[in-house]
Amino acid sequence: MDIDSCYQVGYVIKRHGLKGDVKILIESALPKKLESIFVQIDNRLVPFFIEQISVLQDIAVVKLEDVDSPEQADRLGKCAVYLPKSLKPKSDKLETNDLIGFSVYADSENLGTITSINNHALNPLLVVTLQEKEILIPISDYFIKEIDQSDRKVMVALPNGFMDI
Repeated sequence: MDIDSCYQVGYVIKRHGLKGDVKILIESALPKKLESIFVQIDNRLVPFFIEQISVLQDIAVVKLEDVDSPEQADRLGKCAVYLPKSLKPKSDKLETNDLIGFSVYADSENLGTITSINNHALNPLLVVTLQEKEILIPISDYFIKEIDQSDRKVMVALPNGFMDI
């Protein structure tokens, strides 16, 4: 399975207990019936069947097949978790991960393309790449003024000197 045909649902936070269970931070909607997930290990998506899952708000405790020890679970820590796009629940609500690939504009200037979302920070950030420069823009109504889904554009208002940082 290639990464372009999948969407990120979250990432493994850490192991849970001593039997190989892991805690996953859920950042995107999950389908009602979930049998397997893909975990990004060394830039490859590795499939894992789910033996058991328990979801409470945005944290899932998951027992994965063939992950039977704390050491095996620890190796999955901080790895992104993906599902095929075909399993994505239909929703009118735009999620932050849906913004990947959108162009970012300040006034009429193209600042670059959103390459990823940094949800690991206290305040989630858009990671925008322009040439070889990376710009981090907080996901906040203060900065993001408009999202045009049809043209795949995000309009932002940045304070003076923001681009000089």
